[in-house]
Amino acid sequence: MMSWEQNLMRETLETANEYIEKMIEGIGSFNSYMLNNEPSKALELWPNILEGLEWIVQAVSLTKPIQEKDMNVEELIEKLPDLLDAYENGDMILVSDILDYEIKPVLQKWVCQLH
Repeated sequence: MMSWEQNLMRETLETANEYIEKMIEGIGSFNSYMLNNEPSKALELWPNILEGLEWIVQAVSLTKPIQEKDMNVEELIEKLPDLLDAYENGDMILVSDILDYEIKPVLQKWVCQLH
């Protein structure tokens, strides 16, 4: 029988799976806006992307004891300083590239691991 902590972790992982899939879609929307030369629309998504990545990192970290396949949270964390630097420097093309080519693949791998 699962303890309440294990139950809570299982529910958190299920929620994380849904949330990660939405984050992947959000990254796709961000990049579409950038490709369509609509950076202001992309920037509207920025706070949600940052908040979402923070939540995902916390959820993955807290559920480590019950993960069937190791979801190495460092894979995501190590990409965040470059992402924030690019944003602070106003390099939205680089932000878009980091989201698309470095962060999204980690999220996609985690979705596969959770299924």
